[in-house]
Amino acid sequence: EDSDDDDDDDDDENENKGSSEVYELDIPKVSSNCLAHVVKFQKHYIEEPMNELTTPLNGTDIDTIFASQPWYRDYITNLDRSMVFKIVQAANYMEIQSLLDIACLRVSTELVGKTAEEIRVILSLPKMSPEEEETARKKHPWIFEGEV
Repeated sequence: EDSDDDDDDDDDENENKGSSEVYELDIPKVSSNCLAHVVKFQKHYIEEPMNELTTPLNGTDIDTIFASQPWYRDYITNLDRSMVFKIVQAANYMEIQSLLDIACLRVSTELVGKTAEEIRVILSLPKMSPEEEETARKKHPWIFEGEV
């Protein structure tokens, strides 16, 4: 009798493969708007997997890095900064490495050439106290290079 049940389960699985049933999925740390962008990425990724981002990168800007994959270039550059940060969190939470890679790449390219103060504003970091800044300048002087 158990073997009959197994056969029925196989039939159910085969029937559901082409099914368009709607399933509820609770992802409490990801907003529906952000999730829509994640799904868009994943759907395209199935059709055209994103090339792995290896270091050193093959360029210094997103246009160059994704020259051979314009969909990915357009996808990440057309998002506003706030959504990119949400996608970083969502991709990390959902363990979608390729999406995390492209979102982090976008953030990092925006930080290149910026002063410590500009980076603080972009990343919404609180201002350092005078003591914290003094410590940071001693430990990481390269961060403050180029400031007047």
